Amino acid sequence: MHGYSRVYWGKKIIEGSSTHLDALDTMIHLHNRYALDGRDPNTYNTYANILWCFGLHDGPWAEREIFGAVRYMSLEGMRRKTDVDAYLQMQS
Repeated sequence: MHGYSRVYWGKKIIEGSSTHLDALDTMIHLHNRYALDGRDPNTYNTYANILWCFGLHDGPWAEREIFGAVRYMSLEGMRRKTDVDAYLQMQS
């Protein structure tokens, strides 16, 4: 899965979780269970990518409900940067 898509789904997990810690646990579980790069040494970079969803290596943004000062990502932004419809077609 493309990195931008991973971050988008991470942001959606944050939105749907009770706490940020619950969201982090869910993301780590999903990565460990389903990531194809699980035994690759570069997988350690994935933990940095997971934490990017929470603002690591990213400056603070305007306060928003649920996210606080963490950058928000929208479906409209995903559509501008990726071909969402082609990805969904490929999954069905």
